[in-house]
Amino acid sequence: MEKAKLVLHHDDPPCDKRLEKDGSCRSCQLTPDMQSTCLWSYCPSCDVPLEKMVCPTCRKTFKMPA
Repeated sequence: MEKAKLVLHHDDPPCDKRLEKDGSCRSCQLTPDMQSTCLWSYCPSCDVPLEKMVCPTCRKTFKMPA
């Protein structure tokens, strides 16, 4: 079984958007500290967030990355 890709997201309500490579949030124009971030599981092929470890686009099932 393939592993999901972990992607850093902003985690300050109401913002939960994906962070840019430089750590900034495109939505709210902030660069959050590590306490205000969380990791989301993404499909490595489709680059979309997984829903219960299943890709909503290609329907592949993934295991949590170690």
